[in-house]
Amino acid sequence: MNQLSHTQYRHSTRLFTDQVIDLATLENIIRTASHAPSWENAQPWKVYLATGDTVKQIRTSHEKAVQDKAKSWTEVTPPLDWKPDQQKNIEHWQTALGDFFNSDELQAFHTAGKKLYHAAAIVYITIPKNASAYLAYDAGAFGYGVLLAAKDAGIGTIPAYEMIRYPDEIRAHFDISSDEALLMGIALGYPASSKINDLKTDRRPLKNFLQIKD
Repeated sequence: MNQLSHTQYRHSTRLFTDQVIDLATLENIIRTASHAPSWENAQPWKVYLATGDTVKQIRTSHEKAVQDKAKSWTEVTPPLDWKPDQQKNIEHWQTALGDFFNSDELQAFHTAGKKLYHAAAIVYITIPKNASAYLAYDAGAFGYGVLLAAKDAGIGTIPAYEMIRYPDEIRAHFDISSDEALLMGIALGYPASSKINDLKTDRRPLKNFLQIKD
């Protein structure tokens, strides 16, 4: 299977099994992703990998924060509003969820994040605070490299805001410099057999976002 096929068949996994991922496999995923392009090879990302007991402790802390309705925040400003075409895509996705799941399944889908999708491992990506959009682009390329390398290794993934909405629960376990900002968390694990993981989202036709000048 070539890389294009990986991209075509990659999709978000929202529920994982209890199976542990071999550390060598995780290191190889990150090593492969590190070949992502960046501005003059600056490689502005730093990576923090939570596994084993650390993941369990973070998950416990996260569930409690959600249950207590603790105020969440992120170190990189999330989207605050959407353009009309982006809002249309979001609404289409939300409608698709309602069509695919019954009410109980939809509830399970929306609450999976509260338990961090039961991930076996979480990759946290940071960039320098107040970094330009170019560095965020570079880190995004690295993050997508993680998704593709994990797919190649038979590992499911999901990058999600949920993973980094309580930065303190992450910083409590890692020596993350004060001049770094948590940009994204990626949950990894072996996909569970669940309808939650059967959801496939469509993509816009090229004509909706591609302009060609010959």
